[in-house]
Amino acid sequence: MTAAEPQAAERPQNADITAWLAVVAGAIGALMATLDISIVNSSLPTIQGEIGASSTEGTWIATSYLVSEIVIIPLTAWLERVFGLRRFLLIMASLFMGFSMACGFSSNLTEMIIGRVGQGFTGGAMIPTGMTIIATRLPRHQQPIGTALFGSTLIMGPVFGPLVGGWLTENYSWHYAFFINLPVCAILMTFLIVGLKHQPMKLDELKQADWMGILGMAAGLGGLTVVLEEGNR
Repeated sequence: MTAAEPQAAERPQNADITAWLAVVAGAIGALMATLDISIVNSSLPTIQGEIGASSTEGTWIATSYLVSEIVIIPLTAWLERVFGLRRFLLIMASLFMGFSMACGFSSNLTEMIIGRVGQGFTGGAMIPTGMTIIATRLPRHQQPIGTALFGSTLIMGPVFGPLVGGWLTENYSWHYAFFINLPVCAILMTFLIVGLKHQPMKLDELKQADWMGILGMAAGLGGLTVVLEEGNR
């Protein structure tokens, strides 16, 4: 045996293409979740006028999304264990698509807020799962690359959100600020199906959960977010 052979045997194996597709899917999910925080900001006056909301009422279009997103993020790891990562993300992505359509077709403030709350719950769940995919699908020596990809994609949402929303509203309609999520979700779900493995569900954890603690945490985080966003009023 030559000296080169042990070195080749000790060389860590790189991730395959399916693993990288899963990482890209996690980055896309996080991008959509952060993009939808700010994409409506530039088109908010137009939306308020068309659905008959005042300027004060219109702020809840953004606040309701943030509140639901903040509530779901701490629950994501537990929900992953209950449903399995692949199934959980597919459910969240499909629901996010549905709630995006609901927002786009909204004709009054109530429908819009319901759609935004649903978007926040489903989109917020896709932010921390991106790091979970990196930790489980990439070998240790390639995880910094995946983390850099995820981090650079994550910060693009708040940066480009107002720009994309304003451009779509100016050239097409504010409805497309929500409909833009549909093709992206379709790509995301395809990558998830290819890149993640099926995992069994652990529904028994639903019975063992501290539901009073979950409700208390949701009320506390939701109330804190509302105070920080709307307390000055």
